[in-house]
Amino acid sequence: MITAQRQPTQQASKPAIRLAIMAILLMSISNADTIQISLDSFSIAGFPGTSVTFSGTLQNSSGSEVFLNGAGASLSYSELTLDLSSFFTLVPLSIPDGQSYSGPLFSVAISNVALSGDYSNTFTIQGGADSMTFDTVGTADFQVNIASSVPEPGSFQLICLIAPLLCFVSARSRKPIRRAKLLLAIWRSTKRDCFGF
Repeated sequence: MITAQRQPTQQASKPAIRLAIMAILLMSISNADTIQISLDSFSIAGFPGTSVTFSGTLQNSSGSEVFLNGAGASLSYSELTLDLSSFFTLVPLSIPDGQSYSGPLFSVAISNVALSGDYSNTFTIQGGADSMTFDTVGTADFQVNIASSVPEPGSFQLICLIAPLLCFVSARSRKPIRRAKLLLAIWRSTKRDCFGF
């Protein structure tokens, strides 16, 4: 008769597996956000050459005071620049348990050459139990919508808008010859500006 016995290493592996699972669970709990970031608006629109400011509420319900030692963002477009001056000047150094801060958090500058589109990003706050800890304590997703800038009208479009007004004013004039010369001069300048001859 053949019998099989468990090897001692197999018995020892069960507690090791349980210990590893417990360590993974504890790590995932410790990595949970201790500061809840609620942005007033998830998405803000801006034009090239401007900046947009994100405001919101930071709520601490971790059970202890949390120091806010740094911040950053993962920006998805190289023509966006993060400005943390609001965070470092207005946000308190720490938030006691059960307390919150509401106000401006950060700004995003949009380059003059930015292309229109919707760009998703992530804002992160670092901190912890003291002023020397830089663990991630809160994250929030946000979106910058870059609208296309309004193009300047060309010479021909301006003439098309202004010509009827000039015709109306000149129609009221008593000198029809001047009116004809004025309209001819407008047509020549438009033709020269728009068509190059």
